[in-house]
Amino acid sequence: MTRRLVPLVLAMLALAPRAASALVSVDAFYGLTRPPSASFSAAVSGAQNNPDLIASSLQIAGGDLILHLGTLELGAIADTSFKSGSASQTAVGGLAGVGFGLLGLRLEALGEVGGQRYGDFLKNPSIVTAGSKSEWLAYVGLRPGLTYRFDAGPAGLLVGLWAFVRWDLTTSTVPVTVASASGTSPGSVKLGGATIGAAARVGLEF
Repeated sequence: MTRRLVPLVLAMLALAPRAASALVSVDAFYGLTRPPSASFSAAVSGAQNNPDLIASSLQIAGGDLILHLGTLELGAIADTSFKSGSASQTAVGGLAGVGFGLLGLRLEALGEVGGQRYGDFLKNPSIVTAGSKSEWLAYVGLRPGLTYRFDAGPAGLLVGLWAFVRWDLTTSTVPVTVASASGTSPGSVKLGGATIGAAARVGLEF
């Protein structure tokens, strides 16, 4: 019995400093994201060569909760992107990665996995009918970020930036009816690809 307890006690002692230093942060963020492209390079090229980058991008807003276990970070994220006359995208996912301090800033490199909901296609004025109102696709992503912490009593005020890229793991084609000057005609909407974006973030750390 004693032989079994010794490894357990040693493991608990090894984890104690990390558990004692655990912090939780809650962020809200707002920024811009590009419509999905065929690949990451195409998304970056499209952003670099677009003269109306802000007008052609979608707005994105959301929040995240991150548990900081030393350099290890685990969390969850949810956001929605939107634009007038365009279908919205909603994402819900989990986060895991590392974070460390450098020159007063906290740098983070997180991986992301979750699902994206594409819809409602009928918000596009050129689409009359759609075979599906919305579609969910699984995705993986990368989310580098940085924050600066202002001390505010028992909590800290966080101000920083997120950048991200998401890759849909599959694609989906939705049949639609498209309006034209001569009437209506059948068409389709292909969903899936690579999405990039950036957002300002503000939050609290406990």
